[in-house]
Formats: sequence, structure tokens, C-alpha cells
Amino acid sequence: MTRHVRDTQGVVVGGGPSGLAVAYALQGDTLLLEKEATVGGLCRSIRHDGGVFDIGGHSFHTPHPEVHALVEDLLEGGLYEQTRDARVYSHETLIPYPFQKNFDRLPDPDVVRACQEGLREVAGGSEREPENFEEFIVQKFGRGIAEHFMLPYNRKLWARDIKKISCEWTSERVAGPKGEKEAFDTKGGTRKPLQSDTMVGYPREGGYEEIYRSFVRHLPAVELEAEVAAIDPVSRTAVTRDGREYGWEFLVSTMPLPVLVRVIEGTPDRIVELAEGLEYMSLRVELLLAGRRLDTPIQRIYSADPDIPPHKTAMNHNSSESLRNRPRHAIMAEVSHSAQKPVEVDAIAPRTIEWLCDLGILESPDDIIWTGHVDAKYAYPVYTHERPGQVAEIKAWLAERDMYTAGRFGEWEYINSDKCVHKGLALGRELRERYPDRMESAGVGGSGA
Repeated sequence: MTRHVRDTQGVVVGGGPSGLAVAYALQGDTLLLEKEATVGGLCRSIRHDGGVFDIGGHSFHTPHPEVHALVEDLLEGGLYEQTRDARVYSHETLIPYPFQKNFDRLPDPDVVRACQEGLREVAGGSEREPENFEEFIVQKFGRGIAEHFMLPYNRKLWARDIKKISCEWTSERVAGPKGEKEAFDTKGGTRKPLQSDTMVGYPREGGYEEIYRSFVRHLPAVELEAEVAAIDPVSRTAVTRDGREYGWEFLVSTMPLPVLVRVIEGTPDRIVELAEGLEYMSLRVELLLAGRRLDTPIQRIYSADPDIPPHKTAMNHNSSESLRNRPRHAIMAEVSHSAQKPVEVDAIAPRTIEWLCDLGILESPDDIIWTGHVDAKYAYPVYTHERPGQVAEIKAWLAERDMYTAGRFGEWEYINSDKCVHKGLALGRELRERYPDRMESAGVGGSGA
């Protein structure tokens, strides 16, 4: 049974980083609806028996000074910042991240030689632009680095044939090879790939979600456990699964586009087909709780080895001093999967624990006193060659009806939470000017935020 709760000028659907930032910038007569019992989206944290887990390995780093300043201002205690300690597991050896800059640390001289020779062969660049991600890797790094790490790692990560992936996103994500000087930019506004010496942040207390929980007290109105099940663009209403109805003048959704178009009444078949044609990768995050403090400084390990389930393993206890000092430590193992690459979920925890014992991070399997998991159906949007046209047509149809999208899966962009905040603030300010009637120019959402 539907009951009308209230009319509001702007409804924001989704309390992840993007939705929170949009609502923060809008202020005024704005209501945020979040389906879970807490905000944060994929940046939520899980607590179990003294351990603090995130849904995958998270750390805060941004090229947007305004976002960094805002987080420091809102987050009680501010950020704990430290140098990133990431490793690559390759040829049964841990070397510093990224592989393409540190392959000469490998013990096998034949592998090192192959990587060096491949780099020399591509040193002059190519006259032809790469047509797909696989071609990009070979042209950028040479056959040695490609075959010994970059190709198997990215096939494992993306859980599909990477020839189907475009190259438009690589400048922000893929670090250059050995000899190419790079630094993570903290002021220029354009994301650069993470390096071995990048400074990263994390809340001084609690999990990563504390960054985004800190937004809530500055928002006009938030309703939790309010999953939107139907949107009527004619009557301008949104109805939650438990029957609460809200009127709106405009709506911002951070829901995955295939989900959004299905809950909108009267969506044309063409728009539904476009949204359902968008590709994504799913994630199984295995949670491992160690019953003691683990003696390792490592924060992340990346592995291309097909016999090791996770492509990334995060020692979350090393994210901050407060987590490091806890008597029990939390580890997250990220395993990507898709229709093209299913995963045997029952094998993830035991094989990962065995591998961590081999590395000396665990002394024995008995160190792990609890295992759990989180499944994220929509984890990474895939940059297929068709994606830009698909997304543009969907967003144009929505905008004609005063509906807008934000976030990783609202815009189908591979962006981190800081970029979600940056873009969310910009969208909120834009909409506040476009729909000025009841949008108060509150200080916390002002253009200087």
C-alpha cells in the first residue's frame, strides 16, 4: 500500500559518495533516500569481533584540493596519512608495486631480460593508436612486461577478453614503465596512476565509511532503509519498496543504469536495451579476521597468478595507526568475476589463507578465526567501445524528464570515491542554479566547498 509522505524539490537516490556530495551541494529542499541501514555505498565498512573491514581495499587520495579540504573539514579527527606500501606477487616473489617499474627485482634473469628487451623495442612509440586495451598494453610496455604480468593481471581483474575494452581511461589508471617519471598529482585536478611513494589517507578512527558518514549531519534530510522501487516521471513521484511515496521536481539517481531504467515507469525498450548492454564486473570480497596482530607493513598485494584467487589483497589493519593497534587484524581478498569468468567461491578463503601462510604474513591457517564475504554485483564499469554512445543516449532521455545521474554506475565511469565527490558537488551546484525556487544557498554547500 502506497502512502504519500512528502513533496520535495530534489530527491537524491543513493547514499554513496556521489549522492552524498550532490545533496551536500544542493542543500535547501532536498531529500536523500538510501536503501541500506547506513550511508557509504561501496565505501561502507563492516565490523566483526574486533576487526574492521571495507568492501575492498580503500584509501583516500585525490588530485582535487577542494575535495581533500572538505573531507578534512567534515571528518572528525581528520585523515591519517602515510606512504602507500603496495607489492606485486609475481614468479613466487613479492616486489614493489607497480610491476612495470620494478620487474628488475625479480629473481629470474630470463624474465628480467625479456621485460627489458620488450621495453627497448617499444621505446620509440607506435605510429598507430591502439584499438583496444590489450594492444595498448603491448604497445606501451613491450611483449615481456605484457606477457609476464600486465596481460594476465588485467584479464584476471576485468574477468573478460580485454580486447573488448577501450583505452580512454588508461591515462588515469595505468602507471608508466620503468624510466618514465611520474608522480601522483594532488593539486592539478587530473588523476594520475598511483605510485609506490604515493601518500594515501584513511580515517584516524574506524573504517573508510567514516569519511562519508561525516557528510550526513550536514544534509537537509536523509531516510535510510528506503529502497526506491518505482519512479513515475509523469506524476514526478518515487516510491520505496515499503510503499513510501515522495514527490519531486527533479531527481538525481546513483543507481546502476540498468536498475534505474527498470524502475522508471514507461521507459522505452530502446533505453532499456542500451542500459542492459552496458558491461560490468562483479566482485566477491572475502573477509579474513586474524585473531592476533600481524607483523607486516604491507597494505596491498596485487597478483596475476591464476592459482591465487584474489587479484588484490588488502591488509586493512595497516590503513591507520588505530587499526594497527587493534588486537585483531582484518584482511580483504578481492576476486572479480563475470558471466565470462565465473568463480568457485568455496575455494577462495582456504586457498588465500594458504598463500598468505606461504608468504609469511600468516604463521598458520589457525591465525584466521573467522571468514565472511561481501558480494558486489556492480563493482567496476567496463569501458567497452560502445559505452560512450550508450550512456549519452540514456542520460539525454533522462534529462528531458528532469532526471539526472551521478556516480560510478550512474555515469558508468571507472572513478574513485574522491572523483565521485568532486563530480557530485559540481552536479549539485549546477542543479541548484537550474532549479532555484527552494534551493537555499547554504554555506556548507557553497561553491567554495
